Order: sequence, then structure tokens, then C-alpha cells
Amino acid sequence: MTLSRGPVARVDHCPQCNVISIHLGATSIRLEPAAYEALWGTLSHALRVLRGLTEAPEAAPTMWTSSGGSA
Repeated sequence: MTLSRGPVARVDHCPQCNVISIHLGATSIRLEPAAYEALWGTLSHALRVLRGLTEAPEAAPTMWTSSGGSA
């Protein structure tokens, strides 16, 4: 099921396997919903930094793992 489509990307959701797929040209990324939300937060923050609306983080961000925790 396509959730969104734009000039650069398409986002699909598979209700059977509960996976979000992000398609960027010939590249596809499959993520669990929690990882998709974490990526969305990171990209949103990066855009705010780019626009000068907030500051870049001091420390390196933690990586999300498939076990649902931080690495």
C-alpha cells in the first residue's frame, strides 16, 4: 500500500509483514515502523538544522537496532 509519493521518493507499507519501504530511485530501504519513526525524527531534525531553526547535536546520535534499543 503506497502511503506517500513525491518527486524523489515513495513510501509503502506492507500490512502483512508490517514493514515500511522507502524507495529512492533504484534504492529501497525496508524498516520496521519504530525504525522508520526514528529515521523520520533524524531527518526532520537535520532539516531544522539546515534551515537554522535549531542547533546541531553536540554528541553523535545513537544507532537504532532491530531489538528496539540503542547500540
